Amino acid sequence: MDKSKVKAIVFDLDGTLYEDTHHFDYYANQLEKRITDNHKADFRDDYELSIVYKHPMQVGRIYDVKRDLILVTDNGYVKKAFEWNGTQLNKELINELYPDQITYDFHSMLNCGDIWWVLISIATHYGLDGKESNEAFLETRSFMMCEDFIMKPIPGLKQMLNSLKDNHIDLFMLTNSPEPDSEAILKKLKIDELFSKKFFNGNKPISTQKWFEEIQQHYHVPFDEILSVGDNLINEIDPARQLGCQTILIDTHGVNKGAGADYIVRNMSEALPIIAKLTKITE
Repeated sequence: MDKSKVKAIVFDLDGTLYEDTHHFDYYANQLEKRITDNHKADFRDDYELSIVYKHPMQVGRIYDVKRDLILVTDNGYVKKAFEWNGTQLNKELINELYPDQITYDFHSMLNCGDIWWVLISIATHYGLDGKESNEAFLETRSFMMCEDFIMKPIPGLKQMLNSLKDNHIDLFMLTNSPEPDSEAILKKLKIDELFSKKFFNGNKPISTQKWFEEIQQHYHVPFDEILSVGDNLINEIDPARQLGCQTILIDTHGVNKGAGADYIVRNMSEALPIIAKLTKITE
């Protein structure tokens, strides 16, 4: 059955509207400065292993801070669990520890949908608290705002956004990041004036549906005519699908095969022709 024509699109920012990754090394350096000397090398080793998927902590997994366990989930249910050294827990213990769907937050159950949160989880394992990790994050975002941080626009993205706007498609941006640095990034990409509304400090996934409901009510767009585009299954895709929205998951790391998105692509360049089709702007 044909999907409804998309009349509104909600974009994530980091990893979606830009694909640069060199800031992660800067963030790792800021975190490492704050870690005690006896764990600095351990932190660096784990980070370098995690980004090449040779450590149990990697993109697409969940970090249980209280139990210091790394989880593999499916629709919120824990299917596998690992100790930090890679030892896998047996199914009986998993069922005992996690009998119900888990609830993601920013304190005790961390959704590592991108490298930002992988780094936070590794730093947390080595004793860094949330305040210190946030300080390192804000320093990194400040670096991303400066002239020395060069960003490479995604080919065709600005042209596509302009075309969507010209065809009266409402465009929104919903990010967990703060406003000042997010606006600076959008200005660097020269797309800051193309959105009907921008939502900062979005508290995804906890508040994802609240923002989509606001868009649906204020802009009078049915959920099945709203498209969610993002690189985090838990933050941007699952909550939107539960409301009946259409979804495109940008799976840069190839960790979400079989996930519940309507479309799964490796980058925004692959998403652009799908967006054109769903909005029918090419007809």
